[in-house]
Amino acid sequence: MAGILDSKSRIIDVVITDQGRRQISSGQMRIEYATFTDLGSFYSGDEDGVIDDPTTRLYFEAASDLPSDMITFETDDSGLLVPYRADSFGASGKNLVISGSLRDKKQGAAAAASISQAMLESWNNLQVIGTLDPLDDSQGFQASRQQISFSILNDFPFTANDVNVAVIDDIESLNHDVRLSKLENFKYLPPINSAGDLAGAPIGNFPNLNETLDQDRQSFESRLSSLEYADVEFVETSIENNFVMQTFELSEDDGMIKLDVIDYGSRSSTTDKSKMVRTLFAGKIFIDGFGNPTFVNIFTIEFE
Repeated sequence: MAGILDSKSRIIDVVITDQGRRQISSGQMRIEYATFTDLGSFYSGDEDGVIDDPTTRLYFEAASDLPSDMITFETDDSGLLVPYRADSFGASGKNLVISGSLRDKKQGAAAAASISQAMLESWNNLQVIGTLDPLDDSQGFQASRQQISFSILNDFPFTANDVNVAVIDDIESLNHDVRLSKLENFKYLPPINSAGDLAGAPIGNFPNLNETLDQDRQSFESRLSSLEYADVEFVETSIENNFVMQTFELSEDDGMIKLDVIDYGSRSSTTDKSKMVRTLFAGKIFIDGFGNPTFVNIFTIEFE
């Protein structure tokens, strides 16, 4: 939040919110976007509708620690939700409170709707200053479907040759996960000689324990073709086509959990080479018996 303290000088006082301080302490704060709001301002004028000169007014420090300071949900280092509140909604840890009562664990659809409504309320309460494009007829956001149901049984979507029960210690850790193999930090990088006749050659014979990156789009899609899927089209959106997405798990045992998402990157579509397909993996991260973080994929999202 920021406030103009001197009405005659172009000086902006920046106030770090509690959420910002938490991110600074963990080294996770990144300022990527800025918005302007007139929430702390007031307007007055005469009977003819002419606004009074505001340059003689002196504004106080901008208010901070407001519910609207958090639009999306955040988690701490342990994976639990940071306290979040809206008009009739609250979340902390794994608990979800709707209209002053703990969520009924059997009302998953109603809870999901409350999460989306809380994020929208926080955004609207910011009272962001914006400009409507007169040439843009589409100002709303609408998807082709609001709910998708999948069937998960003992024999579906698993086949006779699939692994339907796995031990965390037997699953590859993040260091060897193919979903991260495109990143430099997770690639096979054996030490090499930097000088001499063997410059550029490996110092020794180091085994490559990483999974092989799937470069073939068709091979990648074939692994997903046997799984149940659903298409969602954005029938109405803005010119910028920007949106925010978060994934959660609502269960009777663990309450509300924000899922982790791995960005697999973009690649050309097999149906239209002029379009790009971006793949995201949503799931959970567990710590195995060796102390290594292990990602368990729950479902896959593709944007085209």
